[in-house]
Amino acid sequence: MSKRMKIAIVVGGVSNERDISIKSGQHIFDHLSSINYDKCFVEITKEGKWLLSGDKLKIGDGVSKNKTLSILYSQRGINKNDLESFDVIFLALHGKFGEDGKIQSILDIIGIPYTGSGVLASALSMNKAKTMQFLRSMDIKTPKFLQLLNKNDIDLKVVDKFIVENFGYPCIVKPNESGSSIGINIVHSVSDLSPAIKEAYQEDNQILIEEFIKGREFTCGVLGNSNQNKILALPPVEVLTDRKFFDYEAKYISKNTKEICPADIPSKLAEDIQSLSQRVHRAIGCDGLTRSDFILKNNELYFLEINTLPGLTEGSLCPKEVKAVGMTFSEFLDKQIKLAIEKRK
Repeated sequence: MSKRMKIAIVVGGVSNERDISIKSGQHIFDHLSSINYDKCFVEITKEGKWLLSGDKLKIGDGVSKNKTLSILYSQRGINKNDLESFDVIFLALHGKFGEDGKIQSILDIIGIPYTGSGVLASALSMNKAKTMQFLRSMDIKTPKFLQLLNKNDIDLKVVDKFIVENFGYPCIVKPNESGSSIGINIVHSVSDLSPAIKEAYQEDNQILIEEFIKGREFTCGVLGNSNQNKILALPPVEVLTDRKFFDYEAKYISKNTKEICPADIPSKLAEDIQSLSQRVHRAIGCDGLTRSDFILKNNELYFLEINTLPGLTEGSLCPKEVKAVGMTFSEFLDKQIKLAIEKRK
């Protein structure tokens, strides 16, 4: 009988998306085969501690019973790391210090395989402005935008003039590095601009003011390692919401949001969305699973953003795409683990 692979599912984190991360991690744990894997949780607390939770995720009152792990600990020239006993790290983190390359750099130094993209692709994908600038150079359409770097040096008159001359109102104000649509607002006039900018700056020290493109919203997951194997494109999903846009409430709270999978669209459009998702994945150099979001306007696809660690909760989009192709969620997780090992090799 072959030895079970030892896997740590890393959840929590310091970002504003830690609650979604914990739900993703629990769903992953529940569907990883106990026959094939010796699995446990590792929670990163809000304070940045790494806690071993064993086979039961203990949050809040239970954390005092968890073992605190040593990460990159060195004493008398001897490196000690409590993660070294694991064969693979399954990253269920979202947002900052999860998707931005920082966790990935730690795991690269330790030398442990992990799911998802590497340092460079993760860091680039997390930075919305840099990602759009890069993809524009490849003739991929994106919304027009203005990047604000210093919240203490903003002239609203100058910003308003730029908006009017380049794309007009309404427009989107958002953090440059954040997820789950937190800190995003649609601004209809200059009078709404200041509070929206302040809210976005609460999530990040750089923000974007972006062209609002009204159209049909699609998302598409892909699975594979860039320059290593074939990239599998999953069926596109169309997102329908009664909200002004696909915000946090529409994603996680509203019962009126509809996620149609596979999207009820012509096969040519579905293929175009899949092809563009594959192209973005490869261009950035992503590995494992990613999910790219698009707006369709006047028969043209506009890239919005890419997620390098998409949500894997029961209600998340990628699990729905996987189900649509007849793959079980357990098989889907197995594929991500296999890609993590292949990437490390």
